[in-house]
Amino acid sequence: MALVTLGVNKSSKFALNNLPLSIQILSINFFITFIGFFFLILFNYFLIKNDDSIERKRIIANQNLNNIQNFLEKNSIIRVPLFNDNCTGENIDTCKDDINFELSDPVLEPKITQEFILNNYFNSEFNIKIYNDDWIKLVDTLDLYDLSVVQEIDLKEKDLNINNLNIFDNFSQEYLRFFSNYYNYLIKRELQNLITKEKAEISYVKETIKNQVIKAYIIKDGEEYIYQYFTAPIINNDKIYGVIILNYPITNQASNLGFISLNILIFYILFVLIMVLLSLIFSQSLVSPIKKLSRLTILERERVNRNQIIYPERKDEIGVLSKEIQNMSQGLKAQIIQLEKFSADVSHELKNPLTSLQSAMELIDKNNISQENKKLLIQNIQNDLKRMNQLITDISKFTRLKAEIELEKNEYINLNSFLDEIPIIFSNNTKDVELILEKHKENLEIVANKNKLIQVFINLIENSLSLSSKKSKILIRLSKIDNSKVAIKVYDQGRGVDSKDSEKIFERFYSDRQENIKNHSGLGLSIAREIITYMNGQLVLDKSDNSKYSGACFLIILPVKQST
Repeated sequence: MALVTLGVNKSSKFALNNLPLSIQILSINFFITFIGFFFLILFNYFLIKNDDSIERKRIIANQNLNNIQNFLEKNSIIRVPLFNDNCTGENIDTCKDDINFELSDPVLEPKITQEFILNNYFNSEFNIKIYNDDWIKLVDTLDLYDLSVVQEIDLKEKDLNINNLNIFDNFSQEYLRFFSNYYNYLIKRELQNLITKEKAEISYVKETIKNQVIKAYIIKDGEEYIYQYFTAPIINNDKIYGVIILNYPITNQASNLGFISLNILIFYILFVLIMVLLSLIFSQSLVSPIKKLSRLTILERERVNRNQIIYPERKDEIGVLSKEIQNMSQGLKAQIIQLEKFSADVSHELKNPLTSLQSAMELIDKNNISQENKKLLIQNIQNDLKRMNQLITDISKFTRLKAEIELEKNEYINLNSFLDEIPIIFSNNTKDVELILEKHKENLEIVANKNKLIQVFINLIENSLSLSSKKSKILIRLSKIDNSKVAIKVYDQGRGVDSKDSEKIFERFYSDRQENIKNHSGLGLSIAREIITYMNGQLVLDKSDNSKYSGACFLIILPVKQST
């Protein structure tokens, strides 16, 4: 068992609540940042995995390849004039006028082919090369250029602009480069079973002429870049006149995805910065008042300078805590004041019988008093001893009650059922006083300690019994004030209490029954009010509103159980 406890203690040393509150908030932010970064990586991974741009580009490339193939097969395979060997020098003009010049066999005409590719696929995302059946390259879009787009660039100015890139641009370029590498890595893994080594273009031309079908290749060059290759034969009347090679890079095509990922990353960074900044502001607004409350409690305890004790007034939970600490402090001060007053009251109440005892003993010690007076003094001594014994018993009950109120548990009490128990307790009272109940039609419930609530009714009814005549009646009436409170009135038919003493009777050791003071310490009603106050209720002496019960009327107001 000791080993288990030791393990728990060791683990608790690393608990978050052992750290300062600001560090706890930053730690939580760090954890949220880490989780967000993890989901950012997952987002990038699924962004690439679910990207269909490769397949879309493959479809577009096939469409363009078919368009080129169809056009060349219909428009570029023609017969070209053959010049006579005699048409040289002086005879050339004569040959030009000769309408019977010879035409060659159908061939792939270079000029038409080049013009079609230049007009339609110049600066295209696809690289297009066309070979004739003699393996001679007729067109290569990488070698084509348009003079209209040629511009002069000052290299020094360009280098200066590169050097002037700001931090954000540098970061963006580095991230896009990193994303491109990550993209290429995933694409290579996905296509690794389809990749073949790069061969000379003539080999692809040869294979296409031999097989006479469109073929697709995924090729990795010497720089580890991956390309998609398509080869298509140019066929007319079952004869091949050339080969089209269309290729484009598969890797290094992640610019759009890279910008999406970059924007998400920038948003994530801004979110983290704002979250950390707000957390720091929040932690200061949270930690500062807590530290202030801590300092105030120290000042309260040390009692150095009470003028500096000003509790913060807020409407949030800190304000509630401040108010509760202030209430607790005031409650403790009130308890101290009550303890001082209680000590003074106890001292005063015990001093009176002690003084009387001392006087009686001094008189008895003298021999000049009569036997009859001596008996009277002894009787007084016995009464004072009983009085002191009663005082000590009630004082003990009162102090124990104060502790029990704070420690004992509450329960749900149905007041109609609870009141049924009260007449049973007093069924054999010496004055044959009858207890009558008037219950409420509803089942009203309160949250209270049942034993202590019974003690309240015992004290109130005992007080009424002491002031009631024989065979009189005591009425207990239960009623509902509103949805949050109930009222219980205890009426008797005794001599009542003067209205000017309506508060005095609840003071400790107060009693107006001097004829029977030895049986009453004056703590009963004080104890009853103490218990009701602890239950968030009220106990007061009220004016009787029932003509049949013109004696004392005690009113108890209690909060009802709130429905959840």
